[in-house]
Amino acid sequence: MAEIQDFDPDTIAAFIDGRLSGAERERVVRLLAESEAAFEVYSDAVMARGDLEEGARLSLAVHRERRSRRWWIAGVPAAAAAALLIAVLPAVQSRRTNATFAMRAESIAQPLTSQPQLATALGSTWDEGRWSVNRGGGSTYVDSTAALRLGVRATDLQVALAVGDRERAGRAAAEMVELLGSLSVSDAVSADYGDLRKRITNGDSLGAIIGAASTADDRLRDFLDSRWYGVGKWLAASELAARTHSADFFRASETTRFLDAAIRGGGFAPDEVEALRRVENAAKRGVAENEFEMLRETFARLIQRHAS
Repeated sequence: MAEIQDFDPDTIAAFIDGRLSGAERERVVRLLAESEAAFEVYSDAVMARGDLEEGARLSLAVHRERRSRRWWIAGVPAAAAAALLIAVLPAVQSRRTNATFAMRAESIAQPLTSQPQLATALGSTWDEGRWSVNRGGGSTYVDSTAALRLGVRATDLQVALAVGDRERAGRAAAEMVELLGSLSVSDAVSADYGDLRKRITNGDSLGAIIGAASTADDRLRDFLDSRWYGVGKWLAASELAARTHSADFFRASETTRFLDAAIRGGGFAPDEVEALRRVENAAKRGVAENEFEMLRETFARLIQRHAS
């Protein structure tokens, strides 16, 4: 029988994340089936992690006090309960991943746009040269490249509006209109961004424009139904945060969830996942001043690779 002392925190985290395979995963499954103590440790970790991701941040001690009220443990053999948790956990994680990628552009950018020094720190070319190849017209569907480009520009638009830069906001809206015009999307979605561009040009109040941009973002997200739209938003915000040395952005729980979701199921190649892990490690310990450029280059490369 496997020993409970072998069930260390790193092993628990790797099992929850789906990073174990082969004999190691079989060992953990067997331990969960045979050891009531191991299963309780595992279930506490799952519950604690779930609450942390929802922002509750309850302590593990509080979770243990609730054991007597857990219908899914009471009276259920450890093996059966372990099998149930193992079966449902991927679906739960998938829903959390999708929810992270579906966040609004303003929510993603909020830790960044709250910086008073943002407007001057961005520089003159932050929204230029994100990708080297311009898309032509005539696409019959929205592929991952187009969805990611739209997501990047949605964040660019939100940031430009947040700092009151109408010229950049108008440029971002215009590019979204152009890209949407070459894709098979609904007229209503295209019209939203055409209207935004006019309102920016006509000098409407920024408050009204920001509200309209939020509505347009919701409609486009729902229409595309693509995680790559959300990935584009996050990559753009992360690159800008690194550019402006925003430690608060990388400390935010939303950023932590994005990095975790991108690493576990974001559709990135192994070398890209490894790069994201380096970012995650830096974020967890606190980004050092000399690391921001490395982070910026990482996100810039990801945008370039997936948007070209």
